[in-house]
Amino acid sequence: MNFDFLNLSGYEMPKAIEDRRKEWVAYGEDNNYYAFLIDSYLQSATNNAAIKSISDNIYGEGICIEGKEKDSKEVKELRQFIGNRCLRKIILERKMLGQAAMQVIYNKAGNDRKVIKVKHFPIHTLRPEKMDSEGTINNYYYHPRWSEKKRSDVLKKIPAFNTSKEKIEIYIVKPYLSSYEYFSPVDYSGALPYVELENEIADYLLNETKNSFSGTKVINFNNGIPDNEARDMITRDVKQKLTGSRGQKVIVAFNENAESKTTVEDISLNDAPAHYEYLANEAMHKILVGHRITSPMLLGIKESGNGLASNADEIKNASQLFQSTVIGNYQDELIDCLSEIMELNGEVPELYFITSQPIEFTSEDQEADYTDNKEKEAPVDKEEAKKEDDTNLSAQTGLSVDPKFIKDALELYKNV
Repeated sequence: MNFDFLNLSGYEMPKAIEDRRKEWVAYGEDNNYYAFLIDSYLQSATNNAAIKSISDNIYGEGICIEGKEKDSKEVKELRQFIGNRCLRKIILERKMLGQAAMQVIYNKAGNDRKVIKVKHFPIHTLRPEKMDSEGTINNYYYHPRWSEKKRSDVLKKIPAFNTSKEKIEIYIVKPYLSSYEYFSPVDYSGALPYVELENEIADYLLNETKNSFSGTKVINFNNGIPDNEARDMITRDVKQKLTGSRGQKVIVAFNENAESKTTVEDISLNDAPAHYEYLANEAMHKILVGHRITSPMLLGIKESGNGLASNADEIKNASQLFQSTVIGNYQDELIDCLSEIMELNGEVPELYFITSQPIEFTSEDQEADYTDNKEKEAPVDKEEAKKEDDTNLSAQTGLSVDPKFIKDALELYKNV
């Protein structure tokens, strides 16, 4: 008996591909790795929720200047310098794609330039130029759709930040990682196999539901063993039609006679619901770990067995830990990048992100409301308040109590 084994492909980190015939560097073998990351964001529910939640937390309520009110003249000028929408886009791409691009616009070309505006630039449309002898990337090449690029297309070359005297330059927000000079992998790269797993599980179950539930198949061709070339061709054909999350469910076989017919045998999967539930939970858990989510409650995922009070405490504590270990690092990185750009204009104000902490603020608001309500209660006369202290009974009950009665009652209580 002869077997042909179909190897399952594993996840591989993308590589920067340098081609001596090209001035720019490709991202991945197909130069389309950014598209893979975008699809991973769109198709995985857990990955989408994690990236969106982290991006929203990084932005918070926007950027501000230390010691200035949000509606002050200086803060308004800052938000004209870099708009809120552009800042949100930069943050989202930095998290989702591992790096982001900012278009630095000067008031003129040449010397004595001043930066007048910073805008978002879609990082997936850029490819870096090969580094020079000093290890510096001097330019980036732009194409709106690299997957559709033709040889005849003329690429637009944009100088990198602080490498030219042009009116427009590109600043790349890219964290350092050893041996990754051109592209920085996403910080959740270890979870990407589980993102694919979650996608495949969803596609498979949807396909099973639409095409009726069936077990795994073993296909036996019982009309002799063909040569290697024919076997490879049959194997590829079967793999193309039947494997994967969207494989076809109908097999059409042509046989010379009943004795040499193709047989299809089921391999049943025991406890299939429990198996898929385990895989789905494992994928979700690993994705959250990859994003360093301190608690699923931060994404609105409630774990069983927790009451409302314990959930509120968990969210508050997890949110504070998440802010200090994850969100704060992103905010500091972006502030450093913006400060580096603003240094060209002179003195840089102290920037910070207004952090959003809804649970903590809600608790403070509730305490403030409680205090306000207590202060709004009807005032009590001082003499009445003194009587209240003497008797330990509320003056609002309207009862008049003789102090001698209380003394006698206490004596009686002692004798019991």
